[in-house]
Amino acid sequence: MDEHSETRPAPPSPPDVPGPDPAAAAPGTAPLAEPRTRAGRRSLFGGLTSYVRQLGRDVVSVTLGKLVEPAAKPEPSDEAASVATEQQALSDSGYKRVRVLHDMAEKLRGAADNYIAVKLDEIEARVDAKLDHVEERIDHKIVELHEQLRQMRDRELRHRLRLLKITLVFTVLVALLSLGYKWLKGVWFT
Repeated sequence: MDEHSETRPAPPSPPDVPGPDPAAAAPGTAPLAEPRTRAGRRSLFGGLTSYVRQLGRDVVSVTLGKLVEPAAKPEPSDEAASVATEQQALSDSGYKRVRVLHDMAEKLRGAADNYIAVKLDEIEARVDAKLDHVEERIDHKIVELHEQLRQMRDRELRHRLRLLKITLVFTVLVALLSLGYKWLKGVWFT
């Protein structure tokens, strides 16, 4: 095995799901497939996801451990000194690669954060513009409603004044008729 390979644990086997016995099927017919229950599928999926997560953690920790922290080596001999210097150069270049990748990742994170901030500002500006537009429309409708209410109030007042005038005219006519009747009654019948 070389230094980059590692042993991987075997994936978990699916849990035994109780079901019909395939051997108990009627003779001359094919055995029925086992129906999986929902709990069996969940446990299988959960086991696989936990296995993949752990495998990813192991790979990352092993890779970072090899690249960032070079293993301590015993004092090399003369022949091994040249090999050790080459390995040191490789580990230094590996460390530099990790450092460059780390710096690049940080720059990408910063760029992504800036991009997200810009997009959020754009969205906020659009939302503010929409809210301003809606508020303007609501204000316009309120003004229209106030105008309609004023017009209705004016019509109602005109109608009431008209009714009062008509009532006054009829009251005056009735009073004149009453006076005329009293005058005629006093002149002709006395």
